[in-house]
Amino acid sequence: MTVEEESAPGRGMVADGLALSASAAITALAGMIGWVLAARLLPAAEVGDTSAFVSGFLLIAGIAELGLGPAVLRWLPRAGSRQPKLLLRTYLVVLAGGVVGSVAFVLVPAGAEVVHRVPAGVAWFLVAGIGWTLFQFQDEVLTGLGLARWVPVENTSFSVARLGLLAGLGPVAGALGLVLSWAVPTLIGVVVVTVLIFRAARRSAPAREPGVLPDRREIVRLLAPSYPAMVCVVVLYNLVPLIVLHRFGAEANAVFFVVWTAINALDVAATAFVNPLVVRLSAEPGHIRSLVTDAGKRLLLVFVPLLAAGAALAWVMLAIFGADYTQGTDLLRVLLAAQVPRLVVVLGVAVHLAAGRGAGVALLQAATAASAVVLALLVPTEFGFGVGMLVAQAVLAAAVLADLRRRVFGARP
Repeated sequence: MTVEEESAPGRGMVADGLALSASAAITALAGMIGWVLAARLLPAAEVGDTSAFVSGFLLIAGIAELGLGPAVLRWLPRAGSRQPKLLLRTYLVVLAGGVVGSVAFVLVPAGAEVVHRVPAGVAWFLVAGIGWTLFQFQDEVLTGLGLARWVPVENTSFSVARLGLLAGLGPVAGALGLVLSWAVPTLIGVVVVTVLIFRAARRSAPAREPGVLPDRREIVRLLAPSYPAMVCVVVLYNLVPLIVLHRFGAEANAVFFVVWTAINALDVAATAFVNPLVVRLSAEPGHIRSLVTDAGKRLLLVFVPLLAAGAALAWVMLAIFGADYTQGTDLLRVLLAAQVPRLVVVLGVAVHLAAGRGAGVALLQAATAASAVVLALLVPTEFGFGVGMLVAQAVLAAAVLADLRRRVFGARP
């Protein structure tokens, strides 16, 4: 294999990673614009009710996906001509998870209270919860099929439609208008993208090798440890602000929430960037050393300047939300610094996932979630929380580097 041939997969992998990171950034930006628009169009009470409604179905979707999103990144490249069968099975399981999770939420008293604050809330929560479970699953499916560059198109179309519906329906339908601005584009996106996915898989299947489907042992080995860890991360994104609210009050949490949301958006973008690495390693395990090296270098090259720029402009970015929010400048800067070692951890998670080592994925994700929750519960200040996260991620990054040196760079070329 020539140098050019060996580097070509890496170039495609980086292009896919940039597309997925751009998609995550577009989604985060549209989300922020949407809530600013909602705050200007609707009374504060209705914004509060609908934000809880939206948080509810986002949380359910993250849990109800059952960890199959990351799993198909490993399984689809190896399925060959059996991709349509694998897609059908995983889609049905995710659909069942969305149904069970959404129904359970509306039956729990706390969930019912949230749902009934919106007109026809039960019906629309079921639609949104089931729809969003499938909608977010499709991003990993497109990536696993080598169609990652369609993900930004899908999410940009969704974001534009959501903002347009919000602007049109918000003043007329109030809280229900905000809910519809989420639910309607979600349903359309699920139908359109699902049709495209199955058509693409069926067209390409005859030209592929027979491939293999994951057996029960592999499914259990990957999902049994990694799914609980993924749930920890989903809960982490929502739990830490609630702890801060309880400990430090609403005003402190308002600042913390803005900072924490920005950090989580960066984390999602970094994870999206390395998802194509999982796909390439699953299909080409013999190139592990060159693929991991290239992905790691590009990950740092793309994100470290962004993190540095964010730290330099932290005060300015927070001032956009109001003068009171600038008190979170130091917290934002230290959490941005913590994202540098976090990039190494994200790379380690991708390598474990590509190899089907669910225990490795679980250990890294659970350690991150546990450290954040413990720090939020125990440290005396929000800034202390940020410093603790920096130390925790640095320790995890050191462990990941040692593991990569043994597993990747100690392996034969």
